[in-house]
Amino acid sequence: MKTLNFFAILLVAAVLITSCKKEDEGTPRQTTKTYTFSQTLVGTAEVKGELQATEIKLADIIGVDPAKNLENAQMQMASSYLEISGLSQMEAPEGEAVVLKDFSIKVGARQSVNLGNCSTDPQGTNEFAADVQQSTNQMVSLIQNVFTDITSGSKSSMITVSFTPNVSITSSDNVQLKISIGGTYHYLVFE
Repeated sequence: MKTLNFFAILLVAAVLITSCKKEDEGTPRQTTKTYTFSQTLVGTAEVKGELQATEIKLADIIGVDPAKNLENAQMQMASSYLEISGLSQMEAPEGEAVVLKDFSIKVGARQSVNLGNCSTDPQGTNEFAADVQQSTNQMVSLIQNVFTDITSGSKSSMITVSFTPNVSITSSDNVQLKISIGGTYHYLVFE
């Protein structure tokens, strides 16, 4: 009888340990999301300005629990781009394009990267077109830095922008910096 009780207790203990172990391991899940960060750009004509740092959080992209239980992630290059939208809707000085000179972005604690001049009529090698999705190597490298920050450490990224506009831009002009980040995120679900 004692042997039968002993085996019954062992069987119950084994079942409990097995069920606890599965719960601790979690169930792997994955989601593919494209998230577009948007920040309104404002500035005074011919005055260099810097916009306050804005934070992008992984929890805002995939949710709190998946972000907390993130295992790994891969950036999807095809759906990642940077765009300055709304400049072509602004009134330019007679015979001139609307230009954001020395448009620079700083991601986290990294050094600021000068992307050149964003223009409604790009002419030079140091200019890129407004209102066009940009995915050059330099732009994708910046987005990769954002993606790295949001998928590691504090799971957030700080973005600071600076530029000198040739016309005054107010919030009602609706000029936006858009950063689209595509990614596949692997996380665990605990039941």
